[in-house]
Parts: sequence; structure tokens; C-alpha cells
Amino acid sequence: MRKVRLVIPLLLVLVLLSCAGLQEKWNALTPDQKARIVINDIQGQLDNSFTQGKAYVAANPKYSEKWKKEIVPAFDVANKALASAIQIGKTKPITPDFVYMQVTVQVNQVLNLLIQIGALK
Repeated sequence: MRKVRLVIPLLLVLVLLSCAGLQEKWNALTPDQKARIVINDIQGQLDNSFTQGKAYVAANPKYSEKWKKEIVPAFDVANKALASAIQIGKTKPITPDFVYMQVTVQVNQVLNLLIQIGALK
């Protein structure tokens, strides 16, 4: 029990130090570099959401029509918005705020549709 009391505080200190190190690295990035990280994160979220939604619809075929007619096209719109932000980023520096303004509405639409059918909570 005594070892646990010693180990837990040490682990907490290590976690806090690693978080502080990440924050310093984030702060050292340019806005353009941060925007590229945000783009990658959003693309990853969209990919994961698509995979999760597809699996959910396969298990719940009653949603297949909504999947085909509403959700897949919403993913297409969100991916095109993200592609547009990427394209703009190729011609000039962008910021995370710019990326969020370009894609938030479209990504939220996808997520809301997935929540409506129960694929996401």
C-alpha cells in the first residue's frame, strides 16, 4: 500500500510534465502548422465517424436509406469543405480558426445525422 502511495503522485507529476511539454511544443508552432494539425485531426475524425456509421448501419439496416440519401452526401460535403481548406492552405498560410470556420458547419451536420440514428452518442 505504501508503494502505491508513492507511485501515484510520481505518475501524476510525469503526466503533468508531459502535458506541459506538449503545450510548449504547440505554442512553438506557427499558425499554419497548427492549422495543418487541425486538418489532420478533423480528417481522422471524419474517417472514424464514417467507419463507425457504416458499421452501425450494417448492424441496423433500417437506417440504410437515410445513410445513402443523407449521411453519405453529408460526409461528401464535409470532405469537400476540408479539401477546400487544404487547397487554400497550399496557396497561402492558414490558421486553425480559418479551418474551423471552413468546416465546422459541415462536420457538425455529419455528426448530428449520426447522432440521430444512434451511431454516435
